[in-house]
Amino acid sequence: MLTVTKKAAALLKAAKVAQGAADDAGIRIRKDVMPDESGNSGIAVGLAISDGPGPNDEEFEQEGLRIFVEDALVEPLDGRTLDVLDASDEDADDGMELVWR
Repeated sequence: MLTVTKKAAALLKAAKVAQGAADDAGIRIRKDVMPDESGNSGIAVGLAISDGPGPNDEEFEQEGLRIFVEDALVEPLDGRTLDVLDASDEDADDGMELVWR
């Protein structure tokens, strides 16, 4: 099962507030396409604020945050952790950044 750390949940909750999302809205984790430098497309994981799950999404709650995972990502993200690198971490850019572990 996917785990979301307290720091990541707090950052995502703040993003929901900043976007004016409803209190019961959640975060949808979905497959996304990301072009590389050569113009080819690769698979990426996208996050979006969502009022509810999509068809066949797995839904769960962690740290008071509703999370919807697209069916195609349930298995690939099993055992992974969504965390935050912040400015104090040596690998972080300026500010805070969500990372998969």
